[in-house]
Amino acid sequence: MPDRYTINLGTAVASNTGGPYTAVWDRAVVPATGTLRSAWAVSPSVASNARQSTVDIYYQSDAPSAGSNTGSTVLVSPITLVNDSDAAEGTISQAGARVTAGGLLQLRTDAGNIGAQPAFLNLRATIEVERD
Repeated sequence: MPDRYTINLGTAVASNTGGPYTAVWDRAVVPATGTLRSAWAVSPSVASNARQSTVDIYYQSDAPSAGSNTGSTVLVSPITLVNDSDAAEGTISQAGARVTAGGLLQLRTDAGNIGAQPAFLNLRATIEVERD
């Protein structure tokens, strides 16, 4: 069994529906407890009229309170995508690096001032996890 694995998140279209980092565009279950080692994001189409185009990865534990959204970012700061098809790496925060089996990783975005218009097309993020 490999000591590292990747989790892929993606969405065909993402916008600022609901406000910055509020909409969850994709989620994936963490299959094994471990430490996050890297996170990358890429989109072949980034809105040119946005003052910022950022991607964030949130972690939601597997047993939150009923009806709560206690997810929090795993990155020091969101990943900024400037140009179409540029891949950019995020820095994993020390506090957000641990994940447990059954938790959820979530793809969230902020596109500045463009509202509900599409900000990203075919957005993809990849997270590398080192097993315990």
